[in-house]
Amino acid sequence: MRQVKLYYDGDCPFCSRYSKLQEIRKCINLQLLDARKDLSWKEFNQELDLDNGVILIDFNSNIYQGVEAINYLNKICRFQGFFFILQKWIFSKKLLSNIVYFIFKTLRKIALKFK
Repeated sequence: MRQVKLYYDGDCPFCSRYSKLQEIRKCINLQLLDARKDLSWKEFNQELDLDNGVILIDFNSNIYQGVEAINYLNKICRFQGFFFILQKWIFSKKLLSNIVYFIFKTLRKIALKFK
């Protein structure tokens, strides 16, 4: 069975913490990969830039990045718990999801500078 692959920035404390949440690990046939250690995501598209957010490659080799990747997970996963309900609500609103993701990307850049 083919897996959906989610590549996250292993150097980013926010990305790493998110990937370790048990709820995300239970989602379908999802493989979580540290994009800094596993560079296989570059085989799908050399133009991808990890600074633009998480990278998700689905069963059909479609590529989603950033907000689109989170939205894809929200559509295919049945998350429970307050954090994931809030995530699903935020990312169901296009403008709000873009604002929140921009804030997370900015915080990520700051965290990486101080790491």
